[in-house]
Order: sequence, then C-alpha cells, then structure tokens
Amino acid sequence: MADHARPEWSADDLAGLSEAADVVSARKARLAEVEVARVQRLVASHNQVHDMIARAVPLHEVLTTVCEAIERYDPSLLVSVLQRDPETNTLHSGVGPSFPQAYFDAAEGTPIGPSTGTCGPAAWFGQLTISENLDEDPNWAPIREVSHVVGVAHCWSMPVRDSSGEVLGTLAFYGRAPRTPGPEHLALLQDWARTVGTAIERSRNLDRLTHDARHDGLTGLPNRLAILEHLELELRKVRPDAVVAVLFIDLDGLKAMNDALGHHVADEMLRIQARRLPQALRGNDFAGRLGGDEFIVIAEGVQDADEAGRLGARLLEVIAQPLTGLTSMAVTASIGIALVRSNDVDAKEALRRADEAMYEAKRAGKDRCVFAEIAETVQASRRVQIARALRGAETRGEMRLVYQPIIALATGKTVAVEALPRWTSPEVGDVEPAEFIPVAEDTGSILLIGAWVLLHACESTAVLATHGLDLHVNVSAVQVTNPDFATWVRQTLSHAQYPAHRLVLEITDTALARDNEAVLTNLRDLAGLGVRIALDDVGVGHLSLQWLYDGLLAVLKLDRILVARLGTERGRAIAAGVIATAHAAGCTVSAEDVETDEELHHLEALGCDTAQGLFIAIPSPLERLSGLAADSAKSRAPAQPTG
Repeated sequence: MADHARPEWSADDLAGLSEAADVVSARKARLAEVEVARVQRLVASHNQVHDMIARAVPLHEVLTTVCEAIERYDPSLLVSVLQRDPETNTLHSGVGPSFPQAYFDAAEGTPIGPSTGTCGPAAWFGQLTISENLDEDPNWAPIREVSHVVGVAHCWSMPVRDSSGEVLGTLAFYGRAPRTPGPEHLALLQDWARTVGTAIERSRNLDRLTHDARHDGLTGLPNRLAILEHLELELRKVRPDAVVAVLFIDLDGLKAMNDALGHHVADEMLRIQARRLPQALRGNDFAGRLGGDEFIVIAEGVQDADEAGRLGARLLEVIAQPLTGLTSMAVTASIGIALVRSNDVDAKEALRRADEAMYEAKRAGKDRCVFAEIAETVQASRRVQIARALRGAETRGEMRLVYQPIIALATGKTVAVEALPRWTSPEVGDVEPAEFIPVAEDTGSILLIGAWVLLHACESTAVLATHGLDLHVNVSAVQVTNPDFATWVRQTLSHAQYPAHRLVLEITDTALARDNEAVLTNLRDLAGLGVRIALDDVGVGHLSLQWLYDGLLAVLKLDRILVARLGTERGRAIAAGVIATAHAAGCTVSAEDVETDEELHHLEALGCDTAQGLFIAIPSPLERLSGLAADSAKSRAPAQPTG
C-alpha cells in the first residue's frame, strides 16, 4: 500500500483499505463515545456537588465527593483538599479518600509559608504552585518521607478562594510519577477549586449563622436559647446520685459602673468576666449569658450541695479578681444555686428557682451563694462562707504560723521545724487547716496563702537555719503544678536570704500522680537550687517507685496510719519495708504524729531517722520555742502545752 510505483489497486486491495477505514472509524467512534460519557459523568458530578451544597450536606461529605469525582474522571490522580485556619494561618481538616492517615497527620497544623511543601506556597502566594518531582523539590525536603509513605511523586496545588478573594484552603492533585500538568489538568484545578471554595464558604456562613443564633454577641457565650436547650438535655440525665446544679450569677454593681465609667467600660468588664468563668468550672460544666449582667452555669453529675458550693465559691473567687487596666472598682457577684433532683422539673422552672436564690443572696449582703433548697443551705453555706472569708486573709493579718519541732531519733536533738498555718477569721472564727486548706485549693486561694507561708516562714527561721536547723513547709498539688512555682521559691529564698539547702518542701502523692510535665520541671529546678523534696503522708496514698528511681525525693514522711500500727508485728514489718526501701533509694525517713513512747521506741529500732508529734512537742509560736538551736535533750514524756 505504501508502494507509489504500484500501477493500480486491485479489488482485494480496495476491499482491504475499506475494511481498515471502517475499523479506524469505529474505534474513533468508540473513543468519542467513551470521552463523551466521561465528560457527562464529570458534569453529573458537578451537578451532584452543587446540589449537596444547596442542601447543606456536611462539608466533609461534599469535599469527599469532589475528590472522588475528579479521581473517577482521571484515575492517575490522587486528590486532596486542605482548609486554612485564618486565625493561626495553618492548614488542617484534610480530605482525601485515597490518602492514608499518615498524610493527614503530617498536614494537620502545617504553617502556611513560601517554602512549605506545595500547598503552603499555593496558599501563601494565592496562586497555582507546581511540584513536578517531589524528590527534587527543596520545599519538600522536610516532609519528603511523607511523600514516600503515601507513594506520590508530583503535586499541583491550586488555592481555594471565597467570593471576596480570601484564601480558604488548597485543592491538590498528586500522582505516582513525576510530571507537569497538561491543559486538561489546569482546567480541572481551576474549575473544581471554584466549586470547593463555594462549598467551604457556604458551610462557614451556615456555621456562623448557627453560632450567632445561639451565642451572645457581646461575650461569645451561649445565649438564653442555648442555655434552655442545654439545660433541658441535662435535666433528662438527673439521677438520685447525680443531680444538676443550676447557678444563677448576677454581677453586683454593674449599674454603678455604667453610671460612673460608661457603657464601654461595663461592656469590657462583662467580656472579661465571661473569659474568666471557665477558670472555675469543671470539664463538663456549661456557662452562658442570660442577658445584662446575668450568667448561668449548669453543672451535671453533682453529688451533693457541698460540691455545688465549692463550684460557687470558685466562681466568686474568679469574678472578684482585680480588673487590671480597666478600673479600680471591685466587682463581686450574688449567686443562687438550684439543685435539681427530679426529671419532672423543666428548664424554666430550674432557672426560676436559681433566680429566687440569687435574690436571697443579694438581700443577705451580696458576694455570696444561697441555695434554693433550704434543707441543704446549712451544709453548704459553711464552706461557701469560709471560701469568701478566706479571700485575702493572709494580707489582712488573720493568719499566723506555728512551728512543730522535728527531732533526730539517734540523738534526740531538734534538727528541723515544720511551719504550720493557723487562721482566725473575724467572720468565721478559728478554722482548722483540715477545713480551710481544701477550700483554698478548690478556689485557688492556696497560691497566695502558700506564697505567704513560705516567705513568712523563711524570714522567721533564718536565724535557726544559720544554726543548722532545717525548715519544712507544706505545699499543695495546685502550687507544684503551677509552671512558675520553682521561680517563686527561688525569689522567696533570695528575698528572705534563706539558704536553699535548709528548705524542705513537703508534697503529697496527689501532685506526683498528676504526671504533669510542670511538676517534673519544678522538682528538677528545685533540686538544682538545693531545695529538698519530702513526700508527705506515705501510707495513705500510693507511691510510684519511679520517683525513687529519679532521685528527686530526699525525704519520705510516714503517715499516722503507719505509725499507729507499729504495735503489731505486721505493722512493724510494713514500716520496716518502707524505711529500708527509702534508705536504699538514698532518702531519709521521718515519722509524723508520734503520740506514744512505744511508737518512738519502735521507730528508733526500725531505723527511722527523724520524728515529730504531740508526744515530742506541740506546734507553738516561734517565740515560745526558744533555745531550739541549742536543744540537745530528748524528752520521753508527752509534751505539755506552752500556752
């Protein structure tokens, strides 16, 4: 057929040519049909996606459909969508049905920048970015391992925009082999990026409308509608052992602030208080703004009035914090607490009861909590009263320290004193530490009280330290978990000119059990200063041997529960095991609450290092413990009060 010298075509030649032409024509027709069907499917996918957007189908489902439609149209592509967080300018919420989770883990929270992969520059510059070979693209060097795990070799990323032109995210086409996009690929990227932008913008607008319908415009907290909805749901869960507490909070003095400083200051105060409320709440508690200066807190699963009272006390505490930089006026609150124990009470009735209790709190003098259930008011009011009176007690001169000597069992000499806080309130009277310390921990007052105790104790016993006596000070888990605790201790030691190696801070296993990085950092920093750490109440909780391995504990203090059982063989065996373990770990052992001569003898026999207790000496003001530095006599008789 290619021979030009051939004189003529035979009938067979012509028949062959005709047959070949028919085959080629049929193949072209089939290819055309396939291409038409392919384009029709793409158009149908477009229509499906736009229909889903119009019906407000969840965004993740819409974006998944987009990716699947493009991959059906061109099976050589793997498609993903990443969204931009405008506040942090990062990429997140990845969608891509053909990608493993490792890809999304690597992409989540990626900062948008000019040299971060392919999608980063696309979102940064707002234009199509092409990486035709990921192994050679320097922007992929930090994350090249991800491309190998996913098995992709190229990436073409198109920014996704809203109607105003703001970048909402990226649409990216990946492939298994290096290559550049063809005209068809560029058209697909442009077309589908517009569709994805419409979907994301529509979803965000709907989310914003839904949010605004249920949230207060000034503070951003849930509004009355959302409060009632949430309360109705919680009331259905009420059980005899898990009631719902509704706390109606009304700020005292908002009108005076409006009149004196203007609405803009009062509005800012409301925003500040709204941001503070979560500081007092438990994990599942709900807070909303009812309107004006009224806020609502809903606490589910409350066991009793005492627990609700602790929550109310914490709220009073955070609300009364200074409004730094805004005004010198004090802001307090009146709180009514309704405990709902029945599923028969609806949300509006629960709010009404809490509202009535709030007005009782105002009539009683404001800055307090009152319960709607009178039978439980007495039980809870004592704790709430203590919490309110405790606020600022250390600065008003209501607190004082007493000191209990600690003796070395081998010599009978006083080798240390433990500082113990005492509180006499003009309103409540004398309050035992066992009662006010837990309240201080719940409300956060322990941070200020603990700082006062440490500074006052160091200043008062500085002379004793020069004579070789140590100072023991109790610190709570709230203090130890504060990231700034070690810094506070260092500053206190410097201010009081107290030697760090003479300070022993006593903590309980509650702080260690939190497995908090701040705790470990604080303990290491304190050890670096030379401060020793004592584990208090050994025998009550649980001691992880890991802390002994780490070498951060210097002293183990045996609780009364172990000391009281020294009269039995089993009790002595257990105490002996604890003492031997502590010594093996390089710790000294101290016993507290020693009450009898027999207990003292057993402790000596078991190798306990030091001891304290009423049998040895009662806690007393420092001036009544004169001669401590020169003390070398061991008393075998119970100590008598010195006044």
